[in-house]
Amino acid sequence: MHRYSPHWTEDWVSLLADILGVALAGAIAFTIFSEVLGKMVLLIPKAVQKIRDEGEAEGRESQRARTEEAYRRFGIDVNGVRSLPDTQEVRDFLSGKEE
Repeated sequence: MHRYSPHWTEDWVSLLADILGVALAGAIAFTIFSEVLGKMVLLIPKAVQKIRDEGEAEGRESQRARTEEAYRRFGIDVNGVRSLPDTQEVRDFLSGKEE
């Protein structure tokens, strides 16, 4: 389109409004997309790591309590040292198969 055409000289305001509207819509879409993607990339791994750490801590605490219970229930004293016998019953209890 030539700049001296009647269309350009008469409708330049609406053309400029259309261009700015498309630019604004693109900028808003880009901002929303980058914010969502940024939160997923930056925050989700932190949340997953926090949940994983809490789960591991809970698992360690559960295993420690299970081991203490095993020593209390199955432990034997050998020369003044408390130990667990290597039996299937003890292995099942430590692995959580036996309730």
